[in-house]
Amino acid sequence: MLQNKLKYISIIIFAGFLAVLYNDYYMGILFLAVVVCPLVLFAVLTYIYMRLSIETASVVHVVNKGEAIPISVQIHNPTVFPVEFISITVRFRNSFSANLKENRQVFYVSVDSRSATNATFNLKSEYAGYVIISISNVRVFDYLKIFSLKKKIPGEIKVAVLPNYYELTEDLLKDRLKMQFESDYYSDTKSGDDPSEVFAIREYREGDRPQRIHWKLSLKQDQLMIKEFSEPLNCSVVIMIDMGISGYGEPDIIDSLLECALSLSYSFMMKGQIHYFAWYDSIQGSARRIRIASEKDFFEAIDGLFSCGPYVQDVNLAAVYFAEYPNDQYTDLFFVTDIISDVKMDSLIWIKAAGRQIIYVNNENHSIGFRHKEIQRNLSDYEKLSAKITKTGISLFSVNASDIKSGLESLKFN
Repeated sequence: MLQNKLKYISIIIFAGFLAVLYNDYYMGILFLAVVVCPLVLFAVLTYIYMRLSIETASVVHVVNKGEAIPISVQIHNPTVFPVEFISITVRFRNSFSANLKENRQVFYVSVDSRSATNATFNLKSEYAGYVIISISNVRVFDYLKIFSLKKKIPGEIKVAVLPNYYELTEDLLKDRLKMQFESDYYSDTKSGDDPSEVFAIREYREGDRPQRIHWKLSLKQDQLMIKEFSEPLNCSVVIMIDMGISGYGEPDIIDSLLECALSLSYSFMMKGQIHYFAWYDSIQGSARRIRIASEKDFFEAIDGLFSCGPYVQDVNLAAVYFAEYPNDQYTDLFFVTDIISDVKMDSLIWIKAAGRQIIYVNNENHSIGFRHKEIQRNLSDYEKLSAKITKTGISLFSVNASDIKSGLESLKFN
């Protein structure tokens, strides 16, 4: 725009020079027209600016990682003047990762007189999390692009970018869930044999056991009534995702951790295995968990993860979880992390589980158990750590961050 102003000033100077040089009536009129033209254009621009209305909307609220995020901008021009040039600056950032810089893209649109247009722009996020989108700057230009006026569009749009997750072909927990633990959850559709909870009361049918007769109600109804007991739902598996990171390569490693933990959870859910999904809530300062029995629960867990985000402070998730749920017991515990330490292993032993699995999301540029910029362990220290893992009965599985799916499908539990 500055370049256009300088060009037009040159035209005014040239027109003035001609008017003085020729001292002609028509040249004077031409000079006045050149001088007055920007003022007229600015007046028209101001009128259009006052009448123009701009609104933004998100076409979708949830997308997968790598997919386009369509943002719709609705522009209504009620004036008789068409608008040939409007620049729209869109800013978007990933609120899930503090290390990601805010991005900015500029789009250009035009709108005819007494009409409306709906412009759709496609943004893209390479990382999972909540993407916060705002229209930071809308500039309306005059026909010669000498002047412009800026409109502010308040408000933000939040779009959830889901990480990749997979349904694993292998049933990782087959033949491992014969052990049943006490459960506080019962089936809504199927009766069972747990006398601690009554599923329904019905009339007596031939073959019913006398022990299940509800005598008080039978006397009131003047007929035999039977108690049907509830079927407990086994929730004996817990998946923990440790999102405490050092900051190095944060978006990549967090996406890998999410991909690994959510793939496990999704696979268990699709195979009917009810389980807990747990993480550390850095906002509340406590461990959170959600019982995953349906897709609604699964996406509720993702929403909880996105709301909390990763944390850089040194938090022992296993210890915090045990402090809040000290009496729970499980057939299997899966601890997904990119950092392994003696302290974390000691805390995992406290949790009552028949099988404990550490799934180490490994990055080729890092040594096991250490962050970037820290001193790497020597071979003897690594051997001591491996020996301790074996001695405590904890299983350690390494999954390459570049191919989470293949790594998970190759897991074989004892």
